[in-house]
Amino acid sequence: MARVLLSILLLSILLLDICQALSVGPTATVRPSCREEFLECIRQNQKGTLSSEPLAVTYAYGEDETTPDTWHFFEQYVGREGFEAHTQTPHFAAWEAFAASDPFSAPPEVKFFVEDSASTVCSGAAAVRAVLAAGDWTKLFCLDVEMAVKPEAREGFLEALRADQSGALSSEPLAGFAQHAKTPHYAKWAEFKGTEPFAAPAKVGYYVVDLDGHQERLQTG
Repeated sequence: MARVLLSILLLSILLLDICQALSVGPTATVRPSCREEFLECIRQNQKGTLSSEPLAVTYAYGEDETTPDTWHFFEQYVGREGFEAHTQTPHFAAWEAFAASDPFSAPPEVKFFVEDSASTVCSGAAAVRAVLAAGDWTKLFCLDVEMAVKPEAREGFLEALRADQSGALSSEPLAGFAQHAKTPHYAKWAEFKGTEPFAAPAKVGYYVVDLDGHQERLQTG
């Protein structure tokens, strides 16, 4: 089975000068008693990552809208060497120490994937960056989606998804998910989904992200 892991985050190519990057998509369920310690640790990890790692592109996280204490992450690094450099930092060591204190009610799930982007999509990064520079950095609505695609539907899936991504980043930066769902490129994606291309139902998580760390990086970078 061809398994395609996808995190749909409109900010995914912010500050990215190449069209491929190693992405990491962990999901963690935190014990309620450990919530505040978790938030303090992850905020420091985010701040350290974005302020001191030149190969780190994106580090975002947020709590699932329907499942309290379940947290989604979206991290992106320039190549595997970028992620390996991340694991050698003091802020990552602090995270590892916290993770070893048994703060999770279930084992965290971690997904690694290489971003698939047509080269034309990179032109959308400048538009996204300009909007964010002038807008509200406090929240973004995000989707964490995992889809299992039938092997025979792989090429059609990639074509439909690339077209949807290109249209979203070139014509509607941060317009909102409700508006995105009304666009012609999303309609084509919806049409493709109607052809039963998936081997199993998609797993979808919705969350709002605090991106203050990205704002600091944009202002100083």
